[in-house]
Amino acid sequence: METVVILIMFMVSLSFVLKLTFMRPWQMLAEAIILAFATISTTDIAISQSKIQISEWLQTPDLMLDLAVILTLDVALQIAFCLFMINNPIKVKDRIVKNLLLFIPGLLIFPVSFYMLVQIIFSNAGMDFNNLSYCLGIAIIVLIPLLVYGVKYLLPENSERLELIFYINCIIGLLGIIATVNGRTATTGVNEVNVNSLLAIIGIAVIGSILGYLLFRKNQNKHNNQS
Repeated sequence: METVVILIMFMVSLSFVLKLTFMRPWQMLAEAIILAFATISTTDIAISQSKIQISEWLQTPDLMLDLAVILTLDVALQIAFCLFMINNPIKVKDRIVKNLLLFIPGLLIFPVSFYMLVQIIFSNAGMDFNNLSYCLGIAIIVLIPLLVYGVKYLLPENSERLELIFYINCIIGLLGIIATVNGRTATTGVNEVNVNSLLAIIGIAVIGSILGYLLFRKNQNKHNNQS
């Protein structure tokens, strides 16, 4: 379970960095400063946590369901951002929505930074916790611009980065489903696998992925033809 959560956090961080590549330098720096400030401000909360308590949280179905709601909303916002960027809206209303989606870095990046702070505190017992939080904040401000420009160097095309954001958030959504149903899918062991149900689920996932990909490519081609 913890492995799935860590994988989700990695994907969220990657999506966050990719999204910042569409911002101007001062906007990107402002997002990094906000994230650093939010991380530092949670130092007192992070100090009061323990590994056992965090493990218990990850095994709490009700809490995971609440997080799944936030995760679903975050994924929907990021996918909507991809679609608005591809369509390149002309109307003022649509452009306002596009800018709002651009400046929403991701709802889950803040819990990710908090988790990083907690792990750093656990790994450096005996050191001043406030200094550790400030060091993490400075690292966030320094590393995020470097990562953003590194990604822009490796993927110079906007369409490639948008496509990657789209796929990453689809994967985040699927991993969120896995994390949500932890411990709730089966209370009694079974000896047989329902093959028909399994094939139906796989079929729905494949068809949904294909339709989503075709819609994304259609909007991308439309945007390329307009430009």
